[in-house]
Amino acid sequence: MAETLAWRKPRQRMAPPAPRQASREMIGSSISMRSVVKTYGAFCAADRISLDVEPGEFITLLGPSGSGKTTLLNLLAGFQTIDGGEILIDGRSIAHVPTHRRGFGMVFQSYALFPNMTVSQNVAFPLRMAGVDRATSDRRVAETLEMMRLSDHARKTPFEMSGGQQQRVAIARAIVMRPKVVLMDEPLSALDRRLRESIQIEIRALHQTIGSTILFVTHDQSEALTMSDRIAVMDKGHIIQVGRPVDIYRQPQSRFVASFVGESNLIEAEILENRGGTMRLRSRSGLVFDAQSRDASASGTATVLVRPERIALRETATADSVAATVTSALFMGETLRIEAEMAGGETLLIRCQDTAARSLPQIGSRIHVSWGAQDCWVLA
Repeated sequence: MAETLAWRKPRQRMAPPAPRQASREMIGSSISMRSVVKTYGAFCAADRISLDVEPGEFITLLGPSGSGKTTLLNLLAGFQTIDGGEILIDGRSIAHVPTHRRGFGMVFQSYALFPNMTVSQNVAFPLRMAGVDRATSDRRVAETLEMMRLSDHARKTPFEMSGGQQQRVAIARAIVMRPKVVLMDEPLSALDRRLRESIQIEIRALHQTIGSTILFVTHDQSEALTMSDRIAVMDKGHIIQVGRPVDIYRQPQSRFVASFVGESNLIEAEILENRGGTMRLRSRSGLVFDAQSRDASASGTATVLVRPERIALRETATADSVAATVTSALFMGETLRIEAEMAGGETLLIRCQDTAARSLPQIGSRIHVSWGAQDCWVLA
């Protein structure tokens, strides 16, 4: 359970990353992972992973099953021992600090509530274990329940509550000690979509209020994009890319990140001209277009990412459009999901807003599509 780290040295507060409110004092700790290794026999779950987290930052470990994200969280929590490298909290190694002395709040996928205790008793448990006096404990529990909108449920047991309410109790118990670091291991995966989205907003607002450093593990891309200051995308025991959600989504550095984070169209094209910041390219279907790029020396061919929502549908052919044949068309409420094949054989996925003026195209019908340089990205 979370308690104060007596061994921590005071350190100078660092300005949190945008868009955090820089005027608000951060209580969170910095985290530094340096060449962390964890193996299970011949399998390497964490392969020389390095990552720095600023005080008060909300960072998400995102990746498929088996990528190493939960292993990394368990190493940080102290549930497992590292086989190489080191983990520092506020500049000090925690290698020999037991789990219960690390001072972390923890939220698990299984809520891990005590079924024989009321909500108030569950939330008060860390305070009781830390020897906090009754008056202070009651005040802190009341404040935390109010923060999590649970005051009306204080006397209920977990069996009398919905899944979403139980998850809020688990979060309240994790933050009641105002820990410097909160670890969350896929805490929303058991909830339905609408409730999951609601609690995502609540956790984000809570983070802005308490200022703890949060390390959040998920395989859900929308959760990561919605909640994080930064995302660390993981695969096969490595961190593939770290960046702000907008950069991870719009400017991925590899095919894996482009494919894993959101839906994508990956188009192979010939480089006609490299201007440094942009390239002029020609697809197999003959479409000549510009794309953003960081590689000023690339030549030959390139893979270009075009997100489905960035593709424009044209009523008629234009100089900057290409014809495609519709192979699938689905009405999804607020959006239309269309698949179309271009003359060169490339299949495009297109997502566009449903409007009164737009009808769902018929399979086999001909459409015209286009995109601008700001809508696509050349992968490294």
